[in-house]
Amino acid sequence: MHHFRLLLLFPMLLSSACTGSNTEKTKTEQPLAVTQDSANFPHTEYSKLPDIHQQTAITIPIGSRPYITVMGINLQISNATVQAPAQVAFRAKGLSAVGAVVAGRLTRVNVQVGDRVKAGMPMATLESPEVAQTRSDTIRARAELERAQDRAKRQAVMQRSGVGLEIERAEADVQLRQARADYERGVQAVRLLGDGVGQTVILRAPRDGVVLGVKASVGAAVDKGAVLLELGEPDALWVAADVFDNDLPLIEKGAKATVRINALPNAVAGHVVAVSADMQADLRRGVVYIELDDTPLAFKPGMFASAAIAAAGPRRIVLPTTAVLIKDKNQTVVYVEMANGEFEPRKVLIGQAREGQVPILDGLADGERVVTSDALLLDSAAAMLL
Repeated sequence: MHHFRLLLLFPMLLSSACTGSNTEKTKTEQPLAVTQDSANFPHTEYSKLPDIHQQTAITIPIGSRPYITVMGINLQISNATVQAPAQVAFRAKGLSAVGAVVAGRLTRVNVQVGDRVKAGMPMATLESPEVAQTRSDTIRARAELERAQDRAKRQAVMQRSGVGLEIERAEADVQLRQARADYERGVQAVRLLGDGVGQTVILRAPRDGVVLGVKASVGAAVDKGAVLLELGEPDALWVAADVFDNDLPLIEKGAKATVRINALPNAVAGHVVAVSADMQADLRRGVVYIELDDTPLAFKPGMFASAAIAAAGPRRIVLPTTAVLIKDKNQTVVYVEMANGEFEPRKVLIGQAREGQVPILDGLADGERVVTSDALLLDSAAAMLL
């Protein structure tokens, strides 16, 4: 079809060159919308592209105008979509750890992975000689406090009766303050150890949640601070998306997102709540955290997902691929309609073409009019971009 139109147009172009006939308005459409590719477009530096052959502007006869289409181009700020692999995870605030408050031996575990627990529920039991010693010391500290209180009272009475010495009353007050401090430290230590009698410690759930892991077995010796159980809050899920470093600057907090899991039929809407400042150096990716508007019950921590995140794109011109011609194997050219009705070849720098559209990175200006279809009729020596 292109060959037929070319044969039809060629004698008309010759006739126009001889007569210099005036032209009419070209077929027009609405201004082109500008979109944005989420990836950076690989391209050669524009200034280093070789020049196209010198070519004069072309005048199209009136009868040939219906065979081409011209569109006006307008710069617009448009949204791109960044696609990224993702995973469902607990938010940091939704995770809890139950650890050994003292060194000892694990004698009982009351839960298993997947169990739902309520705050305060006993989850495990430890036995530790250190606990028995701490509780015993606290009992002795309480007895010493009571004796110190009695001494201080006696000295106060004797002082008022005129038979006591001031120095003895002062010493009794110092002993009372010391005994009270020792006892309060002991009470705090026992409180941190939790419930139990003698050398037994009962470990309780710090919050409502689901048991994610049991890290020790009954009979195991554990060190102070060792994590024995892990809890997660089911309602504190979010989606962590791994985004390439060159796309991260396009994503802002609050951006809309859509999350899809292969095992589930419907996508779930959400929004970006945080963009990690750290990078995975080996993968050149950063983590974008997405909070779901309504978390389905089927969403579980560890599920793999895909995320589509709305990103703010720069001002950019996008043309149909039919508007771009290739000359001399490596030059990309479009035809621009001039004020006098002639068409001028213009070298342009393009980005990556997708879905029939190609971004113009350099070479065109806002408001210019470009031939967007059947541009080959103007240049038989060129080839189509796609």
